[in-house]
Amino acid sequence: MKKVLLISLLISSVLMLSSCLDGTDSHENHMVYFGFVEIDMKAGGNVIYFNDKDYPLYSPTLSQKISDGECCLVQFSIKSEDNPSVATTGYYKIQETGYYLVNKGIVMPIKTDTAILKENELAMADLAFNNYVKGYLFINSYHEAMLTDQKNQYELSYNMEQEPVLENTKNVYQLYLRANKSEDGKSPNSNQIIPNAYEVKRFFDNISYKEKNKGNSEFYFKVHYIKSFKDDTIPQWKTTEIQIVNIPKDE
Repeated sequence: MKKVLLISLLISSVLMLSSCLDGTDSHENHMVYFGFVEIDMKAGGNVIYFNDKDYPLYSPTLSQKISDGECCLVQFSIKSEDNPSVATTGYYKIQETGYYLVNKGIVMPIKTDTAILKENELAMADLAFNNYVKGYLFINSYHEAMLTDQKNQYELSYNMEQEPVLENTKNVYQLYLRANKSEDGKSPNSNQIIPNAYEVKRFFDNISYKEKNKGNSEFYFKVHYIKSFKDDTIPQWKTTEIQIVNIPKDE
């Protein structure tokens, strides 16, 4: 439940941490970010990337507890006096106050059959996007009245060879997220937010290549998900708002 509360407080737009450390006065900021763990030679240990355009986060104590390749939710404080020259160190030194593993959802490069109901299929009341970092797209799935300790499986699928749909002058690509119960829970039930990370680098890189060749500097996508069931057997699909992804410039 603590994890759900942290997620609900998360501001989904990721800011550059340097903006929080501007100025000469000593001050401390408390933050929560989704991220990806990698080994970093400068830090001499594991760091957490929360933004592909910014320096990673590093804590000497946390570095020993986390592993390369993990997706996570980290809660931390950061002090300006601990980070006098981030450009020199190559990372932000932080004090972690909470660390939670984020499961990696299944990714299928074949579009799901939207007309067929899967075994133990679950509806999702809503979806929320967090960040896209190191090839992983972080998505929160919101479930109403879900049992305590219930285990779910999540699958994100897409057609790798799809052509975009033109919506309001935007080339929009389609993805499909589904959830099914894999293990029963217990009473009581509650509204829950479940985060997952999906490795979509290959798909996004492919789209970036195609759109860049068209002279575009960005592309768009949206995710389809089951909002409810008609007569308990027919899935009723809904789509998220259109999301934008900036295409990286050639270095």
